[in-house]
Amino acid sequence: MPKLSYDRLKLLLFILLILTAVFFRFYKIRDYVVFLGDEGRDMIVIRDIFVKHHIPFLGPTASVGGFYLGPVYYWMAAPFLLLWRFDPVGPSYMIAIFGLLTVLLLYKFLKETVGFWPAFLVGLLYSTAPLIVRYSRSSWNPNPLPFFSLFLIYMTYLGIKRAKPIFFLVAGLAFGIAIQLHYLALLLVLVFLAIVLLSTNWKTWPKSIALYIVGTLITFSPFLLFEAAHNFPNFRTIFEFVTRGTNVGYKSFNFLWLITNTGNIFLEEISHLGGTIYTKIIVWTLLFFSLYGFYKTRKDKEKKLLYTTGFIWFFGGLLLLRVYTGNLNDYYFGFLFPAPFFLLGLIFSELWGNKFLRLIPLGFTMFALIWFTSNAFFKNSPNKLINQTETVAQEIIQKTGGKPYNFALVSDHNSDHAYRYFLDIKGDPPTQLETMVTDQLIVLCESQKCSPLGNPLWEIAAFGRGEIVGQWDLPKFGFKLYRLTHWSGAPSPAGKPAVKGG
Repeated sequence: MPKLSYDRLKLLLFILLILTAVFFRFYKIRDYVVFLGDEGRDMIVIRDIFVKHHIPFLGPTASVGGFYLGPVYYWMAAPFLLLWRFDPVGPSYMIAIFGLLTVLLLYKFLKETVGFWPAFLVGLLYSTAPLIVRYSRSSWNPNPLPFFSLFLIYMTYLGIKRAKPIFFLVAGLAFGIAIQLHYLALLLVLVFLAIVLLSTNWKTWPKSIALYIVGTLITFSPFLLFEAAHNFPNFRTIFEFVTRGTNVGYKSFNFLWLITNTGNIFLEEISHLGGTIYTKIIVWTLLFFSLYGFYKTRKDKEKKLLYTTGFIWFFGGLLLLRVYTGNLNDYYFGFLFPAPFFLLGLIFSELWGNKFLRLIPLGFTMFALIWFTSNAFFKNSPNKLINQTETVAQEIIQKTGGKPYNFALVSDHNSDHAYRYFLDIKGDPPTQLETMVTDQLIVLCESQKCSPLGNPLWEIAAFGRGEIVGQWDLPKFGFKLYRLTHWSGAPSPAGKPAVKGG
């Protein structure tokens, strides 16, 4: 085949890779985006940057432990919310862009190290893997983590390969951002240290580590400044959480079992292949070929570095992650999302050298793509949560009669921030009960079986004893709206602030 036509083929395939990644991340993003209480809380904080000129130095709360993350996610998402005129889909486009960049960076990393075809095939798999796609389409603070994790690993690799410690400074910059997205990214510092210590001369260690620390301090400094100014409240909470004794520590010291079992859980989540032998086979294949790669490349410094990087990142990350003894939610693996795909690329490169064996990566990719596509997000009907929340907010405003009101949400799985966000945008926000109890309370029930009278929810109890004067069904969503006023048989608390806990 003439060289020009072969190059053109590779260009067309690269364009196909980009289009695939773009489609899976941007197609009908507003209709499928998750927009519940947590997302509404974030949008309120980000919008306040522009409306109230309040720049946050604390980020979202961690999912466990009661401590806060750094503010970098809010800062990154703010321009996108503004560009989309406060439509909450704006930051989701930021996440989709990071998702696309992760695909391109993974492709670039592999193409530079093992060639076009392994990079292209792995890029297609990463572009379409159901869990990866799910967290590449919705605004949430852990969702950019795969990009910064991969960028950190790539910079570490370049720093070692080119013997230029300045790359370690850039890796540190990425780490300072990563740990503000999710605290499990702290494990990346141990991954970084293991790769550097095993792959470089000990005389370079102090400079490499020092530059990494400097980079981390630069991007982590806003949160550090807040902590220093407030006597380190989050650091103390984190220390108490880690040293509590029930949250960390190995339940088993069979490290091989821990690695393979956790890896199997991870791959089941990524692929939506639960309870089958296939993911177990893949984990053991990755482990076997990694060890084989170490042996085969023991005299090739550059290729050995690749296997060292991939092995420590994936299998070392799995072992470190298992120190946490709580439930492993799928997004906890965020800092490892690209890792098995990177190792798969190394395996593909070993097989690609033989014209018969290359049928294995081609066949594997084909079957995986069929499975991933059959489990893609567009196989389900869009939730249209943003439109739903906006419509319900408009219904609430209509029921207030243009008068001040308090608001409460009764739900098993949601908080009221998403509704409050749209109520605020539409210029008719509810009065906070801590500010004043008004003459009416609007209660939204996200279930047909709901009785607001006597409900122990603070937003209802603090309103005082009430009576229902209006009730409306929202059959399109399966919700109910209630309008309560104060019961005439008891003194009205209207006009006074409610005291939380009182």
